[in-house]
Amino acid sequence: MRVISFAQFGVLRSDAIAEDGDYSMEYQVEMLEEMRKSFGIEKWSILGHSYGGMLAALYASLHPESIHKVILECPSLYFEDSARSVAEYLSEHIHSLNNRQASELCEKMKSKDYEGNQEVVYDLISLLGYVTDMQLRNYLHGVSVEEYQQSMDTTGITNEMWAKGDRHMMKLLDAKPEGSSQKRVVMTDNFLPVIQRITLPVLLMRGKYDPACTKYQAEYVMSHVQNAAQVVFENSGHFPRIEEAEKYMETVLRFCKQ
Repeated sequence: MRVISFAQFGVLRSDAIAEDGDYSMEYQVEMLEEMRKSFGIEKWSILGHSYGGMLAALYASLHPESIHKVILECPSLYFEDSARSVAEYLSEHIHSLNNRQASELCEKMKSKDYEGNQEVVYDLISLLGYVTDMQLRNYLHGVSVEEYQQSMDTTGITNEMWAKGDRHMMKLLDAKPEGSSQKRVVMTDNFLPVIQRITLPVLLMRGKYDPACTKYQAEYVMSHVQNAAQVVFENSGHFPRIEEAEKYMETVLRFCKQ
């Protein structure tokens, strides 16, 4: 099979987004669609992991004619629900630190209704900053932190390249940029109603111990998407492609060839 992997514009090895640059989730979708056309591909299947699940859902809803099938790998389709689940997942560890601020933040996240406010993103980043157990910090279950780190190559990535991500995230959270009259799609939106509109074949893959793709989100997909299938990876957290690589490969190939 032909596999195309892309780097999101504005992060790591890609060019930085200008301070006054126009960027959004809709912009990302149109870049993907332009990529498809530039390769001369009539239709392709798409795979989105974590935040990429939101992007895949949005892309499939806007350009269904360009897609054969949709694969969602441990997607976060409702950020606030995922963040609340992560707070529950980390709760025991956070309270064991005997840090009052960390404990208060954790309890706040478990009960607060953020109503789609971007505050939930910054609260989650702050909460993860307190975590000292890197196994928990990366939502791992079936592999060690060392095995997880060996699965990626960060050679040559400088602090300056990492720093690009700050502006990238700010752009993806800006629902009404200056000069714009229309609300934009942002990563704190609830994408479950978006996925509900998709009539293409959808495969949901999730790790049994993944706090980001919650049981609520999985049940919603299976009960509201008319052409959906689900595979649960029993020994995985957020990265079944690393934690159960062989089963992962077999599952993706089987779905694509059906």
